[in-house]
Amino acid sequence: MFFKVIALLLVLLAVLALASSTREPEEKGTQPLPRYKGPKSDERINRMLAENIALLKGLGVPISESISPVVVLNGSHSNYGVCCPKGSRKKYTEYDYYIEISGFTVNNSEKCLRNTLIHELIHTVPGGLCHTGEWRKWAKFVSERTGYHIQRIGGGDDTKIDESNLRRGGAESVIHHKAI
Repeated sequence: MFFKVIALLLVLLAVLALASSTREPEEKGTQPLPRYKGPKSDERINRMLAENIALLKGLGVPISESISPVVVLNGSHSNYGVCCPKGSRKKYTEYDYYIEISGFTVNNSEKCLRNTLIHELIHTVPGGLCHTGEWRKWAKFVSERTGYHIQRIGGGDDTKIDESNLRRGGAESVIHHKAI
């Protein structure tokens, strides 16, 4: 009987040890990132989009003629913005392209927001959905002719405050832009 109790205790300890080893380790001081609970659009950013469309057309950049005039604000903590082609999401069917930016960046500097919008607009150039070839050519073209620094990673000439708005306490890592 004594050996059965000891064996049962050993089995129980082994099960408890296994259960605790399969759980994710909790890092001290980390909290989950907040969810974005703000509006789904912002008139100031929609106005900036229209102004940047006019700027790029004035420079001769062959952006699409079918871009939604409303920028969608999403809850991304890792991307300043994303260019969504028609049909990439069920709700996107009227225009050829839709632009989303992180709602956490709405208080960023105007230059950072415009830089992000221009970056996304260049994705609407024929052959420009990826960050190679046409996109790279037009990003360089726009950067050379304006005060913006259009690049693949980050928000251009963003400040640490702009970057922290996006992450909102997230891990220190490089911010990558994703084109869908």
